Amino acid sequence: MNRQILFPGLLALLSVLRCVALDGVVVVNEGVPATQLTAAALKDILTGKTMYWDGGAAINIVTAGEKADAALEQASGMTASAFKTHWQRLAFSGRGQPPKKADAVDKAIALVGSTKGAIAILPAGSDTKGVKAITLQ
Repeated sequence: MNRQILFPGLLALLSVLRCVALDGVVVVNEGVPATQLTAAALKDILTGKTMYWDGGAAINIVTAGEKADAALEQASGMTASAFKTHWQRLAFSGRGQPPKKADAVDKAIALVGSTKGAIAILPAGSDTKGVKAITLQ
């Protein structure tokens, strides 16, 4: 096969794979200054490596129940159980506050809307009225 055809095609495929969209929607409180995040920045938030938004406001993670577990796993790289254990360890060691829990998507949206600095990952197609949807780069 001709290298001149194969190489550009391979580069195009790799760029598509690198930009695979999250199977969910990331939402934040209306007061959060961010309008977009990289996948790496989102993972850093979800794992507690990044604890503050630009401007100094604390990040408050909200979990949206079992319907959002797949998107949370995809973004954080941890199963829902591992995510919970990770945050229990951070909280026990004094290095972070555990995520706020909502047992349904609509309750998570309400919690994000009323909590300064809040962020949540919701299932794809969720109604985001009252919160700001963030695009992933």
